[in-house]
Amino acid sequence: MFPAQYETLQIMSHAVIGFPSLEENEKAIAGLAVAGVKLIELQVPFSDPVADGHTLVNACYEALKQGGSVKATLDLAEKVCARHPEVTFVLMSYLNPLYRYGLQALFEKAAAVGIQGMIVPDWPVEEIEPWLPKLDELGLAPILMVTPNTAAERVERITRASRGMIYVVSRMGVTGHETQWGEKFQNYIAEIRKHTDLPLAVGFGVRTSNDLNALSGKAEVAAFCSQYIEWQRDDGSEIAANKMQTIVKAIDPVGV
Repeated sequence: MFPAQYETLQIMSHAVIGFPSLEENEKAIAGLAVAGVKLIELQVPFSDPVADGHTLVNACYEALKQGGSVKATLDLAEKVCARHPEVTFVLMSYLNPLYRYGLQALFEKAAAVGIQGMIVPDWPVEEIEPWLPKLDELGLAPILMVTPNTAAERVERITRASRGMIYVVSRMGVTGHETQWGEKFQNYIAEIRKHTDLPLAVGFGVRTSNDLNALSGKAEVAAFCSQYIEWQRDDGSEIAANKMQTIVKAIDPVGV
């Protein structure tokens, strides 16, 4: 489950299902769990992942060739959720594949296999709200996104519909590029906190220990995804997990 509070900044990392292969996904997720990662996104590969930078776009392309799909993601989730009960698994997907699968069937299956939350970047809050009673019944948390361009009245609506945590997009653009964590970002975080008591998960541009320590005490969760996928691509899953363990241990233990 999603805790109401975290004692220290938590890392949320990533698996693109089918990259580099479905079999390697299982090993990679086990490595992340051993490394101390408590939140893992399971990304359904999609041919047009518009919020993602080149690292995840290319990983999605390769994953689709390896059989990555909604069904493959749910099948894998059933295995890893059972094997790693200490980890909260979140389904990450664009809406098109989920819509084609069938939303109600998808929600019911995802909850049944142990997925606890969903991040769907192109699913607007207006379309999510009618599903909230069903999602609440299933215990499946919609994790909605707020961006620097989101108007205050819309932030309020998004935070009301969100469950588990809020995904804070740190800057405009796509995943994988550097982000600054200065006064402007801190004011942005402070404005979001006016609307919610949910934990804040910051993503887009979290790539180094310095980034994580800059977020410690300001956010509850850091989405450390593109950099991990690059390690996995370049060095293999075992070395990527070792690097992640080093990152986890280096987090400044400032309470949030």
